[in-house]
Amino acid sequence: MVTGRLPGEGPAQIGPVALPTGKLIAGHLGRGHAAWATVDPVPGSGRVWAALSELHPQTGLVPIQLDGFEGDTRRPWDSGDFIEPADPREADGVDAGAVLRFNWRAWVPHVRHDDPELVQVRAPFTLEWPGLALPEGTLLTPGERQHALDVVLPQVRQANMATPQARIGLVAAARPADVLLVIGWGGLVNCGQSLLELTAVLRSWEDRFGARLVDVAYADLRLFVERPPRTMEPPGSSRPSRSCSAETALTG
Repeated sequence: MVTGRLPGEGPAQIGPVALPTGKLIAGHLGRGHAAWATVDPVPGSGRVWAALSELHPQTGLVPIQLDGFEGDTRRPWDSGDFIEPADPREADGVDAGAVLRFNWRAWVPHVRHDDPELVQVRAPFTLEWPGLALPEGTLLTPGERQHALDVVLPQVRQANMATPQARIGLVAAARPADVLLVIGWGGLVNCGQSLLELTAVLRSWEDRFGARLVDVAYADLRLFVERPPRTMEPPGSSRPSRSCSAETALTG
């Protein structure tokens, strides 16, 4: 496993990818560096993110697109709004399936309090946890991939008050799913949720669907899914359940 080393202040050359002037991002309470980030948005940032992602096995640096608080990337990136980082190994023993099952059971109402409106909101699911969606091996086609990076991703960013093109960040992490623990992402502070549990779910999605963090904001995340689910049936079931949609709903 390559240990990533963040670039210094100024422009950076990561393999064949040239990045404009960037700076080191201070971590929690100014201790150490959480990341390196370009000062300004990078043209074609989606393709730059994809190229840097391909280099991760050699560089040990996970790229992310920066978003912020209501589109202002100064929070958390330039203001230091991070919590104490954690060792990703602490998430090794967390069962993503158990996390999602617990949240499902906490979310669905007791049958005595169920009503037609809740049934409609929950459809096509029942009160029963549908299980984890099956892993998927079929990649997006090159055309689908480029359309997602060049068109869909900028549109999604704009819809969430972010600039279509993003600042590029680099985080020294073993895998994309571990980025939040490494930087001390504070997006769950007011939710009472566990960052270790979220990391376990992100790892599971990364393993099963090639889902990688692409945008990290003050309290929002977006993932790019290389192998999107193409089945509606969880393991051991013959009835439709849209189980991956259920997983996404539970984690926001």
